[in-house]
Amino acid sequence: MKPTLEGTMQPLDTTISDPALIVLIGAAGSGKSTWASTWPSTQVLELDQFRAMVSDDFSVKFSVLS
Repeated sequence: MKPTLEGTMQPLDTTISDPALIVLIGAAGSGKSTWASTWPSTQVLELDQFRAMVSDDFSVKFSVLS
């Protein structure tokens, strides 16, 4: 455990309230998909799935900013 600003040892609270929106942001290969795979598939939204629905082709990857 890490000491707090007061110098005492406090446990880390990892409770996620329900409902919640969790956004995983990180470099390629950092474990975002691996961590998300621990959740039921009905609770995970993937941008690649939405791209496939819009373009009718899963392999199409386009920039949403251009």
